[in-house]
Amino acid sequence: MQCDAKTIIESISTAILVTDSQLRIAYANTAAEQLFSMSRSKIQGIKITELIDSQEKSLIESLQHSNNPSFQGFTATDITFSTEHNVHFHADMYISSYTGRARGLVVEIHRLDYQQKLNDDLQRRNQHIAARDLIRNLAHEIKNPLGGIRGAAQLVEMTYSSDNDLKEYTRVIIEQSDRLKALVDRLLGPQRPNPRTMANIHYVIEKVLSLETMATKGSCRFEKDYDPSLPELLLDVDAMQQALINIISNAVQALTESNTTYPTIKIRTRAQMGVLIGGTKYPMSIEISVIDNGPGIPPKIKDMLFYPMITSRPDGHGLGLSIAQNIVEHHKGTIECESEVGCTVFKIILPLINSNNNTANSD
Repeated sequence: MQCDAKTIIESISTAILVTDSQLRIAYANTAAEQLFSMSRSKIQGIKITELIDSQEKSLIESLQHSNNPSFQGFTATDITFSTEHNVHFHADMYISSYTGRARGLVVEIHRLDYQQKLNDDLQRRNQHIAARDLIRNLAHEIKNPLGGIRGAAQLVEMTYSSDNDLKEYTRVIIEQSDRLKALVDRLLGPQRPNPRTMANIHYVIEKVLSLETMATKGSCRFEKDYDPSLPELLLDVDAMQQALINIISNAVQALTESNTTYPTIKIRTRAQMGVLIGGTKYPMSIEISVIDNGPGIPPKIKDMLFYPMITSRPDGHGLGLSIAQNIVEHHKGTIECESEVGCTVFKIILPLINSNNNTANSD
């Protein structure tokens, strides 16, 4: 059996970078693209040292001028790397050299926090499901007597229709019952999902951005960084549009309330390979990133961000992100968030699933 070395390197989960003699990246495999959230065309040509924040940068630079034929390579642990969006992560790195018609370095990168991230995601997911189920059960318990209270108020109003003072009281009861019912319905979420159809995710994004552009009246700048090669997805288009509206509207509100200078929201789409979602590994997924340059998420609510009724806004209900998470989970996907002052990133990750659900493998 013949083995294609390039195919093997492309399929492994370890990030591989190959540089030329000037330490400029000449090749990056698929895992490296995912690790740095950059396309291959953007990574190529960058100096490897530009991606490193740690003191090992000077050691790597020294290799550029070294002609030591006995150099075999070295391992550096707990190195701080950064992406083009100023997101930092820690990883171990092994560097070896290659010679031949050309000369350069081969760099293997193993992210340290990947397993911890999986464990945290699983724990957060379980907590979110428990909180959501608790809220839904409570909402059902509230909804049933609400109907009885409203009905009783209507009956009293009809029975004593000539008493204007009494009508004023019954009207308050009916109005407040309707208000609470609307809140409970939002807590329960959509009861009858729409049929799913094959759709281009960029079509959905463009509809949302059109609405948000009209709503903001030019006060917020929207940037687009799309991968036009992405395939269509099986989507509940209306529900996915609502999920994106909730996330982007939150970003707009954060930028507005913080009086951010040059408020900007960037929408980026990329393909991801071998993503693990809820214990299932999908060969290919689509990632939609919503990136804003606002104040960041307050640390006190960061770990509870997707719980119902959690919000940092005095007039907020804290349902937008919970509903968005619920919609995305119905599509077998997930939402991730990374935030610091000046850069908040929400990632919607949607796996490609065919009609027979045969594209996923359990880990």
